[in-house]
Amino acid sequence: MKKYIIYIGFLSILTSFGCEDYLSKEPLDKLTNENFWVNETNLRSYSQDFYVTYFEGYAQDYRLFGGYFSGDSYNDDFMLSTATGTDRAQRFYFPATNTSAPNNNVVWKKQYEMLRKANIMLEKIPTMNIEESAKQHWTGVGRFFRALAHSTLVKEFGDIPAYDIAPGPDQRDLLYKDRDSRTSVVDMILEDFDYAVENVRADDGTLQVNKYVVGAFMSRWMLFHGTWAKYHGTTVGTSSNAVDNATIKRYLEGAIKGSNVVINSGNFKIGNTYNALFSSESLAGNPEIVFYREYVSGLSHNALLAYNAKEDQELGGVGKDLIDSYLCVDGLPISQSPLYKGKNDPSVQNSFQERDPRLYDTFVDSLRIMNSGLHSATSPTGYVSKKFLNEKWLADNESYITGLLSPVDAPVIRYAEVLLNYVEARYEVSLVGGEVFTQNDLDISINRIRQRQLTKWGETPSVTRSLPQVTLAGNALSVNGVIINDPQRDIDIDPVLWEIRRERRIELVMEGRRSADLNRWAKYEYLNTQKNGQISDIVLGAWIKKSDYPGINSGVKLYNPDGDETKEGYIAFYYYTGDKTAHRSFVKGELNSERNYLRAVPLTEINKYSDAGYTIGQNPGWE
Repeated sequence: MKKYIIYIGFLSILTSFGCEDYLSKEPLDKLTNENFWVNETNLRSYSQDFYVTYFEGYAQDYRLFGGYFSGDSYNDDFMLSTATGTDRAQRFYFPATNTSAPNNNVVWKKQYEMLRKANIMLEKIPTMNIEESAKQHWTGVGRFFRALAHSTLVKEFGDIPAYDIAPGPDQRDLLYKDRDSRTSVVDMILEDFDYAVENVRADDGTLQVNKYVVGAFMSRWMLFHGTWAKYHGTTVGTSSNAVDNATIKRYLEGAIKGSNVVINSGNFKIGNTYNALFSSESLAGNPEIVFYREYVSGLSHNALLAYNAKEDQELGGVGKDLIDSYLCVDGLPISQSPLYKGKNDPSVQNSFQERDPRLYDTFVDSLRIMNSGLHSATSPTGYVSKKFLNEKWLADNESYITGLLSPVDAPVIRYAEVLLNYVEARYEVSLVGGEVFTQNDLDISINRIRQRQLTKWGETPSVTRSLPQVTLAGNALSVNGVIINDPQRDIDIDPVLWEIRRERRIELVMEGRRSADLNRWAKYEYLNTQKNGQISDIVLGAWIKKSDYPGINSGVKLYNPDGDETKEGYIAFYYYTGDKTAHRSFVKGELNSERNYLRAVPLTEINKYSDAGYTIGQNPGWE
C-alpha cells in the first residue's frame, strides 16, 4: 500500500497579521507561537501548507485538474467551450469587454499569506535549538517557498510590494508600502534560490523538498523571469523600459544553475515511456520525475483520468494548430516531410500517420466528434485527449476510470522540463553575452528526450518509434542531414529557437506551461482567432466529411476556405462558444491588448491602502 502524505493547513494563528494577548500565561497543553519553534518535526509540519499551494498536482475532485488539461486554457493549444463566468474568461478576449480593473484578489491574498508564512518561519529558525546544518536546510526551505511566492506574484502582477520580514501591526509604513520594481524583486528571488539550492538537503525523506526540487523550480522560474525581462522589459506599454543584457544574463544563468544541479546529480534520466508518466498509480522511484503528488485509493483522488476515459470532454478541446505542430517521425515539419499523409486528405486517420510518437500517447488517433451520435468520449474539436488515461485500466473496465476514483499520481515537475529549461536558457543567454550555444547543449537536452523508444498502444506487432537526433547547422537545426525549414515559423523567431520552443510545446502539452510561455515570450498574438483574414487554426478542429457522419448534429459547423463547407471541412470550434463573431484580437503594441500580460492590482487592495491613508500603484492599462 502507498504511504499517504497529508498536506495540511497548519497553525494559521502563527501567520495572522494581528497578535493580541488574550491570556496572561501561555497554555501548557497547546502549541503557541512561543513553544512551537523547538524541533525539525514542527518545522516540517509547518511547511506542509506550502505543499498544498505549490505542489497541487491534478488537484482534488473536479477543480480544473490543477492546471493540467483544460486548467491551462489561456493559450493556443486548448480552447474552452465557454468563456463566461470564470477568472480565466476575464482576460479571454482582446480587448477585454470590461475596461475597469477586476476586483478579484484571490491570487494576491493567497500568495501574501504564503509570503508572510515563509518570513515568520525564517525569523524563528535562528532562535531554535537545533543543529546549525538543520538551520541552514530549513532556512533554505523557507527561502525556496518565499521565492515561489514572490515569483507567482511577479508573474501575475509585475511590480509588487516585496517582503523579507513579516511586519507587525504597528509597522504601517511596511504593511502599506508601495510596489517595488520588478527587477529588484527578481533579484531577491534569485538570491533566495541561490541560497536554497546550496543549502537544502539532497534527501530529506519521501515527498519532501530537496536540493533537486529546488533546482528544478529554480530552472523554471529563472527562465521565466529572464525571458520576460528580455521580451517585455520592466513592465508593459509605453512606460516599460528595456532591461540591460547583464541583468537578463544573470537571471538566465540562474536557470542554467538550477538545471545543472538536477542534470549533474545523475539521479534522473529519460526512460521509454510517456503516457505512463501521467497515468500511473505510483510514480515513486520513477527517474523522470523530480517531484510528484501522491493519490491513494480510498483516501485521496482526482477526476482527470475519468475525464480522459469514457466521459465527453465538454470543457473544450485542442485545435488544428497544435496537432499540426507535431513533427513527422523523420523529425521534419508536416509541410516539409515527404512522410506526411494528410496533404490531400487531412482527416485524423491520415494526418496522424508517421508522426512524433508522443502524438499517439497524447491523443486518440481516430475522430471522436461531439454530437455525432457515434461515440462516447468525444470532444468538440474531434481531437480527444488520452494523455492522462491508463489504457489498461480502460480495457479492463477498472472502477478507477469513472468519477472521482482515480488514484493516479501527478507529476509536479519532470526531468524533461528541466532539460528544456536548460536548453532554452542556454540558447537565450548566448544571445546576451553568455557562452556560445553548442551541439553539446542539444545533446544533453532535446536529444536525450528524443532517445525515448515509444510503442503505440494496441499495435500488433508492436513497433518502437523515436524522433531522430537534431544537429546544430549554423543558425538552424538539421535531422539526418536535412535542414529544418518550417514555413509556419514566426519570422521574428530564429530557426533554432523556434525548434526549441516547438519541442517544449509538444513535450509539455496540457501540463500547465503553455500559457506562461506565451506570456514570457510576449506572444499573445498567437491567441488571435483570425489570421490574414481567415479563421485561425487554433480554433479549428479535425477535418470531416459530413457524408461519413449522417447522424451528425446540425449544430456542428465546418470551415472550408477552398470548398463547400456544407459537405466537408474543419470543425469550426468557435460555433461552440455561443458567439462566432466574438473573435480575440490582440494588437501588439496597443496598451489595451498589452495590459493582459499582467493582472490588475485588485481594487480591494487599492481601497485598503486608501482607507489606511496610503497609495499603491496600478498596472499600465488598468488605471
